[in-house]
Amino acid sequence: MVRYIELARSPIEETVIMERVSMMRNIEKYRNAFINVLELEEDEVVENLVLAESAEWDSIAHMALICEIEDAFDVSLDSEWMTEFNSYQSGIELLERSGVNMINE
Repeated sequence: MVRYIELARSPIEETVIMERVSMMRNIEKYRNAFINVLELEEDEVVENLVLAESAEWDSIAHMALICEIEDAFDVSLDSEWMTEFNSYQSGIELLERSGVNMINE
């Protein structure tokens, strides 16, 4: 990251670079939650992953995944939102609603 900041030509550009690195890290943290909890390989974490459509993502793993995501992003998901978390993509949307920037540029 330091190398990219050194290439910045202005404080604004430095801020943009740091935000992009942060956003990338959020996507990586999110993917890693799935990899760690569901014990998936890197290439098995795909955007169309859906609750209960894979043997790994059952109800128990679902609760563990919620805990892992809450810890990774320091958020607390509302119980109503937890029921909406039923796919890889819906988890990203819930995190964005919680104020986590998940834009992948």
